[in-house]
Amino acid sequence: MFGAGACSGGGESGLPSSSSSSSRTGEPAGATGSGAVAGTDSGGTAVADEAKAVLEKLLVERESLGGGSGVLVPQFGNTHPATPDGVVSVTFVFTCTGGGEVKLRNKAGGKDVPSAAGAQKCDGSLFQTSVDVPEPDASIGFTATPVEESADGGYAYAYYVEKKNLP
Repeated sequence: MFGAGACSGGGESGLPSSSSSSSRTGEPAGATGSGAVAGTDSGGTAVADEAKAVLEKLLVERESLGGGSGVLVPQFGNTHPATPDGVVSVTFVFTCTGGGEVKLRNKAGGKDVPSAAGAQKCDGSLFQTSVDVPEPDASIGFTATPVEESADGGYAYAYYVEKKNLP
């Protein structure tokens, strides 16, 4: 069963710095390890908002393709239906809070991208990876599975344009 986060387009401008591999950057930013209980309206919203705030605080001046946030559930993900014309690679960024760990898989054009897979500690730090877009207007997406089924916390993700073909 998939729980999907809300997706929103972005009006951010500028291009992200180029990256060709997965990385975790920075110390936990904004992670408070709150005692909110996932699955309750106020607790669930609070942990999702906390994870989203981490991304918004750390990522500025990037051309956003969309993103979302939510409460950690046994399996979740998102598929962005198509990349804009000229986009040849996308940066996928993910963070989660509440402790535990999440295993991530990325897809482009409906196919797994093994080089963009990884695991992320839910401590407010960022998982960032580059995903090559195999064809114009290709879909991009991810799936995530918490290592522990009882994981509490929130998550946030975003897709950013990394490289474009020149007109």
